[in-house]
Amino acid sequence: MGESHPKPNERPWLGVRFTCSGAYVRVYKDRTQPVYLARCPKCAQCIRFRVGEGGTDQRFFNVSCR
Repeated sequence: MGESHPKPNERPWLGVRFTCSGAYVRVYKDRTQPVYLARCPKCAQCIRFRVGEGGTDQRFFNVSCR
């Protein structure tokens, strides 16, 4: 599966799979600051993805709250 990048008029997003709950969520970039905030649907822990120089162009992530 190829990685997808947002179209010019589309709000940027990341795909996040929480391995602890098996849930996949699409997380949209915050409109007021350069971050993506993902919340686990099982335990409600928040994962923060910062946007900035020296980062990654990866669009999909696997994370665990444990």
